[in-house]
Amino acid sequence: MVIPNDNDGEAPAGADEDALEERPSLGPIISESPAGIHLQAFVEAANAEGEDAQAVYEEALKELREIPEEVVVEIARAVGSCSDEDYNLKWTLVHAAAELKHPATLPLLREIVLTPIPAERSEDPHSYSSVEDDTVLRTMAVDGVAELAKQDNEQAVEALFEFLILPSFSIRRAAVQGLQSSPHGEEFRERIAECLPKDQRFLLDLKRVQVQDMEQINEPERFLSDRGRARQVEPPPTEPGAGESSEGSPNVRAELSSTTRVTRRRRT
Repeated sequence: MVIPNDNDGEAPAGADEDALEERPSLGPIISESPAGIHLQAFVEAANAEGEDAQAVYEEALKELREIPEEVVVEIARAVGSCSDEDYNLKWTLVHAAAELKHPATLPLLREIVLTPIPAERSEDPHSYSSVEDDTVLRTMAVDGVAELAKQDNEQAVEALFEFLILPSFSIRRAAVQGLQSSPHGEEFRERIAECLPKDQRFLLDLKRVQVQDMEQINEPERFLSDRGRARQVEPPPTEPGAGESSEGSPNVRAELSSTTRVTRRRRT
């Protein structure tokens, strides 16, 4: 994607994938209140692996949704206690807030999005970019607000319009998609256009689709050049289960950043 000052989830040229795998471990301790205990269980479930990981995650999320107001307080406290290096924990906490899909999360999610993205902290942003991480956190919060807008929450809709004037293209893109997916999305088209720079109004014509809904190209090799067709390509694995798509496992990559190398559970 073309855009100013943020990477939109794309690794810079020459990025070292092994370096991208490295993330700080969980940082501040979540309180031992009843809501805090449920939140800690969710954090552990979101980072767990194994055959039953998805089921454990869904059960943990179900328990959070039973006490959303209390959980939001715990999430806000924990997010405020995180250091700049606690990306894993912040990711999981913001994800939890977005997945609650409850109006009580709106002030927190809005504050996260409107907080300016700090200057790049990495000495080698080609290997790891703090701006990229901070952008992913905010776009995830935008998606959480969009879920509330789908419920015809007028405050959530107005928050999405607020996000359209922020400098990050990724945030604007997520806000446009959130507004368009709301019950009155078509009615907002003109107002959205007025909020966007003229050279970014093409966002109104972008649509988010699931990979499985995309049309598959038969014999894609026919579109390659003669040089491309002549290249030797490693054959696909033949062992049972080898090369299995991540879509079939409990873990899936963060939707907005294929380079963060942090796997997460499916949304429910």
